[in-house]
Amino acid sequence: MTTLAGIATSRGLVSGPVFLYRGDGEIPVPEYVVEAGHEEEELRRFERAIVDTKRDLESLIAVLRERTGREDVRVFECHLMFLEDPTFEEAVKYSVTVDHINVEAAVKSFVSKMRAQFSRMNDEYFRERIRDFDDVERRLLRALTGFAQDPHRELKVPSIIVADDLTPSETVKLPRENVLGFATNGGSATSHVALLARAMAIPAVTGLVNVTSLVKPGMTVILDGSNGTITLNPDKQTCELLESALSHRKAAEAKADLGGAPAGTLREGGQVLLYANIHPGVAVSGLKEIGARGVGLYRSEYLWLNREREPTEDEQFEAYKEAVIEASKLSPKASITIRALDIGGDKTVKGISAKEANPFLGNRSIRYLLSNVDVFKTQLRAVLRASAFGKTYLMYPMVSCVEELNEAAVILAEVKRKLDEDNIPYDRNMPVGAMIEIPAAAINADAIAKRVDFFSIGTNDLIQYTMAADRSNEAVAHLYQPTNPAILYLMKRTIAAAHRHGIMVGVCGESAADPIIGVLWAALGIDMLSMSGTYIPVMAKLFRRLSRKDLDEYAALVNDMDGSCTAQDIFESCREWMERKIPDIDDLLI
Repeated sequence: MTTLAGIATSRGLVSGPVFLYRGDGEIPVPEYVVEAGHEEEELRRFERAIVDTKRDLESLIAVLRERTGREDVRVFECHLMFLEDPTFEEAVKYSVTVDHINVEAAVKSFVSKMRAQFSRMNDEYFRERIRDFDDVERRLLRALTGFAQDPHRELKVPSIIVADDLTPSETVKLPRENVLGFATNGGSATSHVALLARAMAIPAVTGLVNVTSLVKPGMTVILDGSNGTITLNPDKQTCELLESALSHRKAAEAKADLGGAPAGTLREGGQVLLYANIHPGVAVSGLKEIGARGVGLYRSEYLWLNREREPTEDEQFEAYKEAVIEASKLSPKASITIRALDIGGDKTVKGISAKEANPFLGNRSIRYLLSNVDVFKTQLRAVLRASAFGKTYLMYPMVSCVEELNEAAVILAEVKRKLDEDNIPYDRNMPVGAMIEIPAAAINADAIAKRVDFFSIGTNDLIQYTMAADRSNEAVAHLYQPTNPAILYLMKRTIAAAHRHGIMVGVCGESAADPIIGVLWAALGIDMLSMSGTYIPVMAKLFRRLSRKDLDEYAALVNDMDGSCTAQDIFESCREWMERKIPDIDDLLI
């Protein structure tokens, strides 16, 4: 039994078999010493992989013979010959039995030698055969390591997905019914696989560095998304502890029942509005059971993922309309806030995203929309049309200056005039807001507040840009510091500016769901917290245990800490305060 520590990414405790997902990247090749007496077992793995790979190639050849010419078939027949080459077989056997290296490493070593040998040849034909080596090697390594290529075809039972990393498009393609959890080598608590895991209520641990090299397909693991660990081959005692922890969580949830009070209600009156972050494909109707007051962030960009073309106006309208209608059923004053297309940085869209030297500082989000007006107008028309079916808000992502808002306002007015001409109904007073994600926007919050109806602070990017630390890079994950004095200064400045101008201010970054930080934002004056739906019940229970007087005390604690305090100093003080107020807080967060 081995336990690996990574980054706690999406809460939850789950056990199940491993499903290794390759994606489109390189296949990690494990390297280890084959212990004496285990050589035959290792060679049997090689034999099974050869049989499986040959079977796949023979099936492919049979299809090609029916559909294409003889030349294409001959290529794969050569691949079969390579697998049957006694020189290859003997080399692998020698590496395993004499050098005691594992089969994957032996295959990679032999193919590397062949690749180098052919690359030195003058004949172009033989140099081209290097591609054949690459293809055969990839097929064989996939059979040996179990790395999946087509999750829809191969993911047949509920499993824990283990991968080097996952892009948003890869994550949403996975069949939800068979995904128990995520464990990745890379990523961070605020990477997009993390956001999606939380949105789908799936436990996840990221930043595990080399988990793909240490697990095998089908191996039983326990994944703890709350503590950021994954346990390989758990023993009987550990499995029993897992069952005990799950029972303990159910008991804690029952003990912390809200007694029918709306989510976000404080102990002695007052409330903090709790909304949900969702994306297309997440059922809005299910949010009613967990107490969501509405949808605070609808990530429209996911309509663009996994597509070969931009969604049409009608396709967007139908998606927005469905979400608006369902959101209106959540509570008497429910609303849905649709974020305009937010691409760029680590969110790329095929056929749209351009290659940039530094995409995080490039033509992304509102900048992209203003430089691609046709795309912008199409989305605005679809959102406005959907607004006729329920309370709809629109917000612009990555606003950095008032000029962007002025330009967007002109385009929006033009779209409204055209809808009027076409006699298409829409909410003429649809509120429009700005996301505060860039330090410049927070510093200039007063000027921005004059031009919008609400603020939504995206703490994920605000912290990233303030700390100059890529939030998807585990090497600098420690610089994701919500309690850094600079972050607190920007938060308080933004909240004060919003309230001076009489507009609502919320947080839609994932820090809203953090028991320490989310409550702190509410204490500092945030009106609304929007988070992955799975976290709303937990946050609702925490607020039910606190009063407005408690929140004022919490804010005073932070405001009284001087500028010499570090982010860790402030966080530890916040944690100690929360533990004093809610002694059993850890029971609620299992």
